[in-house]
Amino acid sequence: MNDEMNIGELLADQVDKLFSREVTRERLIAVEQGRFDTGLWQNLDDMGICLALAPESAGGVGLTWQEAEPALRIAGSWAAPVPLAETMVAAWAMGHAGMDLPGAPMAVAGEVFQLGENSPDSGVRVSGASAVTPWITVCDHLLVLARNDRESRLCLLHRHDITVEDIETIARLPGGRVDVANAEPLASAVLPNTLSSALGELGLLPLLACVRTVQMAGLIDRLLELCVDYGNTREQFGRPIGRFQAIQHMIADLAGQSAAARVAGLYACRQIDKGAIEQGATVAKARIGPAATRGAEIAHQVFGAIGFTDEHILHYYSRRLWQWRSEAGSEHWWAERLGQQVLARGGSALWPSITDPKPTTVE
Repeated sequence: MNDEMNIGELLADQVDKLFSREVTRERLIAVEQGRFDTGLWQNLDDMGICLALAPESAGGVGLTWQEAEPALRIAGSWAAPVPLAETMVAAWAMGHAGMDLPGAPMAVAGEVFQLGENSPDSGVRVSGASAVTPWITVCDHLLVLARNDRESRLCLLHRHDITVEDIETIARLPGGRVDVANAEPLASAVLPNTLSSALGELGLLPLLACVRTVQMAGLIDRLLELCVDYGNTREQFGRPIGRFQAIQHMIADLAGQSAAARVAGLYACRQIDKGAIEQGATVAKARIGPAATRGAEIAHQVFGAIGFTDEHILHYYSRRLWQWRSEAGSEHWWAERLGQQVLARGGSALWPSITDPKPTTVE
């Protein structure tokens, strides 16, 4: 286990070095203007991080989610201007379903689509819609989970076979509303029973929620780092503002939010490895939301008005944090879902549901 964990830490270190060198304000601006960073993506692909979670049988590295968590968190801390997390999710799911990977960046829809009644003449057909699908406007491939009364399938769709309406979000990242009408996938596979059981009725949404939690934890780390540095260098009334008690209290609060966010992300990854994906998503996303809200609030208080100016880097991080907070279900959505499940089971089932979730490991 120690050797395996070292692989994850080594990968995270390489990702950090790459992003610290390549991710600049200018490149963040470029992606917000709809330009895909081909050079950065090629570097990531060469490094092997895109297939870090894919099983070895699919040509991947075969890391567990817990092992890949540091690299995902580091990528989040730099607000990586590429669909790295989405591609890693897609590669993991497709690899466990026995599908060939396209070797290209992929977008992922959180909604469950409708699977048509298959026949020898028509083959597999998929219909459905997704309100907001990040990166779909710059990706040629979209992974969806589709169901009918008989089966569930992972389906890989080509950009040409779907209708996309561009939308502008607070993060200004490429994305759009997706509409699919009786499209034939490039590839599809029936979900294995263990994978189907682990994903549950929500399909790919809990996976995306877990990944967003890890990314947000990384960004809150970045806000803390920025605030500490600014507090030590910005002077007011003849001394660094970090020596004022009010600023110290805020930074201490931010450090606490950062620690809680890291635990939430790590918990989510461990639950995926155990097969309790929705449980991990519910707890992690419900906890990370308040941490993101408070973390961004503190950072902008420490920096003051300068953090909102277009020239400053802070708002590129905080806008991404606010966007991720709402994607894949907000903390309110997940908390309400958890509450409804608890009420439906009755009081006698509360403690067993906490201590014995009966997960199913995906193999």
